[in-house]
Amino acid sequence: MMNRIWDFSAFGTNTALVDDTGVTVRYDELDALQSELAGIAPGELTLMLCENSIGALAGYAALLNGGHPMLMVSAGLPGEMRRQIMNTYRPGLVFTPRPLRGDYAHMKEIRTVDDYVLLKTSYSEPFPVHPALGQMLTTSGSTGSVKFVRQSWDDIRVNAGIHVDILGMTGADRTLTALPMNYTYGLSIICASLTAGAAMIVTRRGVMDEEFWDLFENERVTAFHGVPNTYDMLHRLDLFCEDFPDLRLMTQAGGKLSLDLQRYFARYAADYGKRFIIMYGQCEATAAISCLPAEMAADKPGSVGTAVPGGKIELVDAEGNRIEEAHTPGELVYRGENVALGYAECGADLIRGDDWLGELHTGDLAEWDEDGYLYITGRLKRFIKIAGHRISLDEIDGRIMNDIHIRCVSSGVDDHLVIFVLSGEDADAVRDYIRRNMSVARAAFSVEVIDGFPLNEAGKVLYGAFLERAKQLIG
Repeated sequence: MMNRIWDFSAFGTNTALVDDTGVTVRYDELDALQSELAGIAPGELTLMLCENSIGALAGYAALLNGGHPMLMVSAGLPGEMRRQIMNTYRPGLVFTPRPLRGDYAHMKEIRTVDDYVLLKTSYSEPFPVHPALGQMLTTSGSTGSVKFVRQSWDDIRVNAGIHVDILGMTGADRTLTALPMNYTYGLSIICASLTAGAAMIVTRRGVMDEEFWDLFENERVTAFHGVPNTYDMLHRLDLFCEDFPDLRLMTQAGGKLSLDLQRYFARYAADYGKRFIIMYGQCEATAAISCLPAEMAADKPGSVGTAVPGGKIELVDAEGNRIEEAHTPGELVYRGENVALGYAECGADLIRGDDWLGELHTGDLAEWDEDGYLYITGRLKRFIKIAGHRISLDEIDGRIMNDIHIRCVSSGVDDHLVIFVLSGEDADAVRDYIRRNMSVARAAFSVEVIDGFPLNEAGKVLYGAFLERAKQLIG
């Protein structure tokens, strides 16, 4: 089959998926399910309402491998947001958890896959889909945006191979789902596991649940994957203070880990003979742009390493000139076979081909060190001006985190900086720090205490929510 990502038959009766109740799906069973689903509405877009369950993962793998382009959103989206996305893209199929079946009572049921149901929609004029389109993911978590990244079949295949290569994945690995499957890094790990013939342990439980860790140990998990918020929670729970004998690999992606946490988990990995790998990517590059090898985790705190195999990274200035000098920031430009096709914002975009032609301007600012290792320093748009001076909000957050070890999020508009923290004690410390260390901001800042940082379901900061709140405070 032209669009096939995996050859499930190659792994025979090996376990592909097992959930927290003991239900198991073998690779030969995935192969049979894929063959069965391949003839249903071939080439039509499938809207998948995602959650971490065995039916979800089995159905996704079989549908995608059977040639169905997938539109991935969280099953937790409110009904109105799901309707807006459906009416924008007019999918031919809907793959939904059984509890949401009532929301689509008018649709014909085609097939059940454990706790999921495949339904046929009745749009009279579905939008044509480009043959290269494999799946669509949103970069905005659970906000319900209709803007998606269009990833090709080749993007998915190449990205999975990159992760297998970098992480040294084999058929002996056992990975527990710690990230939402509609989140780009979580989905990359699922795809890499299927490529390696490994086993995925599937659970809806999160890292804050005791049952998650019981499952972790009972299923002898060998690889753990998280985002900065995941590792922050693990550190607060003090879970990684003793050995997990079956664990060989820990990875982090999805944002910048604080220097303290990077050092802590690098030290843990070194003490107990694990590998701790830091990755950087974007949904627009099917998740993989750079990687810091495990052996450099302790030596290069704050770095995201070097380009992934087959990829190329350049830094450019505002005029597009290449930057080669160390410690000189510029926009990160990535080139590789895993760069997505482009964006979709309406149904007519489904027929679009490759808009980006293998080149992605990430919008991230970065710099090299003297040894050629990459450091992300901020976002092009995360700047304000104070008294005519251009101030990086990401740099402020990073300095406060690294110098006085306080989690914060900076926002604001020109001549008004607002720093959000989680306690009055933190607020006093940040005020004192700004007054002593950032003269340009002394007369134009305030510190606000909030109950919690707005995050999307993948643990990434929702900066837009902070900006709206800052504008309200500024008046």
